[in-house]
Formats: sequence, structure tokens, C-alpha cells
Amino acid sequence: KNVEEALEQVHSIMSLGHQLWAYAYMRMLYHKSPDLYYTVLLAEPVKLLPVVYTPTVGEACQKFGLMPQYRRGCYVSLSDRGHVREVLEEYARAELPTDAAGRPLCDCIVFSDGGRILGLGDLAAWGMGIPIGKLDLYTVCAGVNPYRTIPLIIDAGCFGTEGNTDHLIVRDHPLYTGMRANRQIHTSAAGTQVNTAYYGKG
Repeated sequence: KNVEEALEQVHSIMSLGHQLWAYAYMRMLYHKSPDLYYTVLLAEPVKLLPVVYTPTVGEACQKFGLMPQYRRGCYVSLSDRGHVREVLEEYARAELPTDAAGRPLCDCIVFSDGGRILGLGDLAAWGMGIPIGKLDLYTVCAGVNPYRTIPLIIDAGCFGTEGNTDHLIVRDHPLYTGMRANRQIHTSAAGTQVNTAYYGKG
């Protein structure tokens, strides 16, 4: 498949009137050939960045667990506390290029805990679309090397249906792969609600 064929296909899918299908197509294209994926994005960034990032990524995150899962992104769970470095090193060994000394090369990590996705509320581990989409934006607009990046989700639990705008079943969905535990929150000295997991001893 070449750039012209890929563009023709994604244009055809976009003509169906629902960008989520185009989002799924682009995720599949990345899985098959990251080089082709970014060449296609760079060919028509004005048309395609809204497909792979905002506004389409919001709905994609709401349905992330229902879509085909492709290998991209690192998940760090609260159960990894004390071992975060090891989790990142394992991911880096598997996914990143290395220098002459064998050390992984990473220029940028974009992370989220999925707690406030574009006004949609708590989508937790299904929020992986956000760091993926931001890194695509950085690659297309700033020339960041996509092979030297890590999209990362901090899995700090997930509220129930009351925690997201559309009252979707996320945490208790049979296809949800994150922690099936409620977020632990408290009120900070400033009067804001904060995630308790990010405070106190490491």
C-alpha cells in the first residue's frame, strides 16, 4: 500500500460521515506501517489531525476497549508503585531504538491518568488515545521522532458510571483492562479534589 492508496481509502471512510471509522483505520495503518501512517498524516495534516486527535479522539477513548487493540502505549498501575522504573525500562527495551551503547533512546513521554478526558470525565485506561494522539500531533507539527516516544497511562483506578459525562460503563465493562478499583481522592489544602495516590510516601 502506498500513500495515494491510503489517502483514497481514508477519504472514502471519512465520506461515510462518522470519523470514528477513519480513526480506527488510521490506528490500523499505524500498526501495519508507522512510516506510511506518518507520511499520510503529513500529506494532509489539516484534514487528518482532527481524525487522529481532537475532536475524534474523545469518542475513540469512550470506546477504546471496544475497538481493535494494537500494540502501542505503556501502562503503569498503582500496583507497580516502587517499580515504575522497571516498568518503563521493560517497555523501552521492547519498543524503543537504542544508542551505540545499547541504551534506549526516548525524547518525549506523554502521560495521563485518563481522569478528565476532554470534558468527558473519567475514562481511565481507555484514555490511552490521548497520549497517542498528542504524540502524533508533536510528530506532525514539531518533528518529534515518533520512534523515540512513549505514550503512557497511569492506571490509578476509575470511577463508576457517575464519573464520566455520558455515564458509560468503563471500569466494570468486561473488556476493560485497567484496575477495577475506584479512584481514591481527597480534598487538598487549596480546596480541590486530588487523587490520593499521587500524595504521601512513594
